[in-house]
Amino acid sequence: MKKAFSPLMITLLAIIVLLSGTAHSEEPQRDVIVRFHQMPCDSEKALIYSEGGVVKHDYRLIPAVSASLPEQAIDNMRKNPKIAYIEEDVILTTTTDEYWNSWGVSHIGSEMAHKTGIDGAGVKVAVIDTGVDYTHEDLDDNYKGGYDFVFSDPDPFDDSYSSHGTHVAGIIAAESNGIGVVGVAPDASLYAVKAMDGSGHGLASWVIAGIEWAVDNDMDIATMCFGTSRYSQSLRDACRNASDAGVLLVAAAGNTNGGDVTYPARYDSVIAVTATNQSDQQASFSSIGPEVELAAPGVDIMSTTKGDGGYGHLSGTSQAAPHVAGTAALIISSNLPDINGDGIVNNEDVRLQLRSTAQDLGDLGKDDIYGYGLVDVQAAVFTTHGIPTLTLITRTTCSPAGDAKNVSLSDALYRVTMINNGLSKVKMNVFEGDIVRDDLSSSYHFNEKNAQEVTFDLDAFGTTFDVTFLPKGKPTTFAYIIISKMR
Repeated sequence: MKKAFSPLMITLLAIIVLLSGTAHSEEPQRDVIVRFHQMPCDSEKALIYSEGGVVKHDYRLIPAVSASLPEQAIDNMRKNPKIAYIEEDVILTTTTDEYWNSWGVSHIGSEMAHKTGIDGAGVKVAVIDTGVDYTHEDLDDNYKGGYDFVFSDPDPFDDSYSSHGTHVAGIIAAESNGIGVVGVAPDASLYAVKAMDGSGHGLASWVIAGIEWAVDNDMDIATMCFGTSRYSQSLRDACRNASDAGVLLVAAAGNTNGGDVTYPARYDSVIAVTATNQSDQQASFSSIGPEVELAAPGVDIMSTTKGDGGYGHLSGTSQAAPHVAGTAALIISSNLPDINGDGIVNNEDVRLQLRSTAQDLGDLGKDDIYGYGLVDVQAAVFTTHGIPTLTLITRTTCSPAGDAKNVSLSDALYRVTMINNGLSKVKMNVFEGDIVRDDLSSSYHFNEKNAQEVTFDLDAFGTTFDVTFLPKGKPTTFAYIIISKMR
């Protein structure tokens, strides 16, 4: 009596026979998606096995399977009338929002400068610190050299336990490459000057040698994110001479929990930077005193760390100072004019620009906690070219008139760019004299479905418009408004 085979057993036997006769089993496999004209059954999938392939996944949403196939088999199967197409199983990668990861860089308004092509290109920044991991994927293209004065070695690699120098370097100039974080000046040239050892300690003699290297190698900016309570006349003199030579010196004010500013930040030739949190409040660890010149984000800052392209969070005035150094690089790369009118454009002009455009915090005017205020990239960069920059910040959800910003525009064509950062609406009222121009006034609504950047023109030729911008949103949300004269 002959044994009857079920349809399923017949199919399995067919697959076994086909597999035993595979001609391409030793060939390299390619991952593909095979799309059939109709939902495939076992016989269609058997075609893949017959060509030495493997079915990895059956789809229900589309008449297709994912598979691995030899190259020659792919060519053969494309001729099969049951198959609509075969395509490469393309690789997709997660998208990293560098500005989201770099809250401090975003908070001080760097992104708009980057969008307009102001990114620190050509500016030389010396990171006098524990060294830099110059192999890091977010730093390697911007790293240009340096020196190790701890071990008298040309190789200034970061050997610190906390990746201190690498972290500082990333805040200044991590590359805008879709990876990890982005720096305040993502195209600036980084130079690692190692004057601190792996434990984060260094001698004044090492630091002075590092400052001298910065002068000899024509650095535009040098950061020093370390400090001491002990006064050093030789270090003071080195800082003064470097400043006189044209190097802008930026240093961490110190983490003395409300105590005195430390040296070298305390010297008058150096910009002392204190730290703030995401609410623009003083970080509790920060030093205070009359020497504080500027404030910058310094709490829970994500940046580059040494080894295997790592990233980590650190807090301190060491994280605040590089935000100021990066802003200075943007100012320099924006073709700064002669601010103080002495006939030359140098580090003194950059320092004045940083001071005059900072957002006032705390007591009115300069104070011992925030100095001149929070560093502001938008104001510092765009006002160098006479471009008005407004920052709308809400303090209550009902948008009081006190949050409004006003500007007068006369006898020209103006371009208005609005960059939103959390507001739900910005209302713009345009007045010509005492008359409201309803045809020019508008309300701009922002949500997940609407664009967060708006650009439009206002034609004020032959007249003057008084424009009022009124924000609405949750407390501390804001928008930047940049107004440039077109002609």
